[in-house]
Amino acid sequence: MNEDTTNQDSQAPITSSQEAVMFPGGGIDMNSMRDTPLLKSTYLERIGSFLNIDVAGQIARGEVGSAPGPYQSSVAALTYACSRQRYGNAQPMAVIGQSSGVWAAAALMGAIRIEDACRLLMIRGELIAEASIRHGEGRMLSVVGPAPEETAAVVQGIDGCWVSGVMTRSSVTLGCRLDAREEAEKIISSQIEANVVRLPIDFASHCPLMEGVADELKKAMSDLEIIHSDESNAVDFYDCFTGDPGPVSLDNLWDRLAINIEKPFDLMATVQSFDENTLFVESLPNAGIFNMIRYSGISRKRIIKAA
Repeated sequence: MNEDTTNQDSQAPITSSQEAVMFPGGGIDMNSMRDTPLLKSTYLERIGSFLNIDVAGQIARGEVGSAPGPYQSSVAALTYACSRQRYGNAQPMAVIGQSSGVWAAAALMGAIRIEDACRLLMIRGELIAEASIRHGEGRMLSVVGPAPEETAAVVQGIDGCWVSGVMTRSSVTLGCRLDAREEAEKIISSQIEANVVRLPIDFASHCPLMEGVADELKKAMSDLEIIHSDESNAVDFYDCFTGDPGPVSLDNLWDRLAINIEKPFDLMATVQSFDENTLFVESLPNAGIFNMIRYSGISRKRIIKAA
């Protein structure tokens, strides 16, 4: 890729040589996407018809809501539509899925049909709701400001609150029980200088409140197989698991898609595992992940926004 095509804030030409596409999870505000022209995408229309849900209409009207299944499927459908609009039939060098974003990432690389990905996300949502009944209703918080280890040290002393993931060197995501959220906010704000933000989702992933979901999800996935093809084998898949930032083998992809709901993630380590020639592409306008990366100093690697 020529250097004059890699301005951070411009749309680069379609290429597969050094691009890694980042698919966000459920911590974004879908209602902020109501004005995007992507709502007219034929991909989004196709997925909505398959799910029998007016995905585009709900987003346009600001009615996506926070029910786990429809919410996750809407995010996956829109991120997939956005990425397909950019790449067409080309393939990026790598895909990076954060939380439920792994499903759209796997669809873009050609390892699973997007319709199946969205269907399984609907099932995943049902399983999340069931887990909330078994283990307690949860919520998620974003803590911005301190280093991850500083936030983790405070969270260790809070009953019913856990570090769910490391976003950047100054931002972590927490999962906590609903009845522990206010206490967690007070303790964190009193002990460290931090901005504590409530994420717009009504459950807590990547923490003990999701115990058992992965096994049930694997049962739901048993009638499908990962698609092995020249396309899928040509793209590296990353799923942001803590302590394991490298690419995932297609032979292990099914397990990783299922179990990531229970495991903490480390977006920072995953991004830092790429070399300096990588061009990161945000798969959804205004998802905010790469703004966090850029301004936190996590990496000087090149970043461009979605179309």
